[in-house]
Amino acid sequence: MELKNAVAVCLISLFSATLVVLIARSLDSQAASQLQPQLASIVEELQALRKQGGISASPGAASNSETAADGLVVYYLHSTTRCPTCQSIESQAKEAVETEFASQLKSGEITWKVLNYEQPAAKPLATKFEIQMPVVVLAKMKAGEVQDWKRLDEVWALVGDKPAFAKYVAGEINRMLTGDKRPTLAVPKPSTPTIPVPVAEAPGPAAPKEPPTIPVPVTKTSDPSGPKEPPVLPIPE
Repeated sequence: MELKNAVAVCLISLFSATLVVLIARSLDSQAASQLQPQLASIVEELQALRKQGGISASPGAASNSETAADGLVVYYLHSTTRCPTCQSIESQAKEAVETEFASQLKSGEITWKVLNYEQPAAKPLATKFEIQMPVVVLAKMKAGEVQDWKRLDEVWALVGDKPAFAKYVAGEINRMLTGDKRPTLAVPKPSTPTIPVPVAEAPGPAAPKEPPTIPVPVTKTSDPSGPKEPPVLPIPE
């Protein structure tokens, strides 16, 4: 990027010098003297651009590789190959930051940056943040140095739930801004329906058994008329 800026400045300088020569040859000395202050102003502007590092690709846009002097940087680091899920993580994270922290973005307290961690300019950050795949990283900066950082790996588990995704990202940003060091609660996983298993009832106390009936033996008789009644004894007077 610096080489491109230097070439652009050189080309503009060469064009301006050529233009000065052509104007000087076509005009008389009086007209040239009137034009001299304007040409001097152009030369001063070119020198100022060279001191600032050249002409940026878009006015007011900061380079992706530069770091903020102070504040919180919300990085989205991605690889050269982009998948739909990676792009969704980026768009949802950016939307969450812009929606929940609009005033902090405007004041510069929070900065949103997108980096390709496979590019040489982002290699130091990718190594520091231990990047293995596209992810959101929060980095608290001070004097251009990373003072504290956190990688938000849970964005992959929540990308399918937009409200939960936004709540998670906003919550982690608030924790980083306030310096809350308490451990983050685990992200709840969707519960599976529990199928009730019938439980066999425990048998109650056994009912007391009735005593067995003992058959009373009956004396058989050879008289078909049945057993005879005992004789009636006379009662003495």
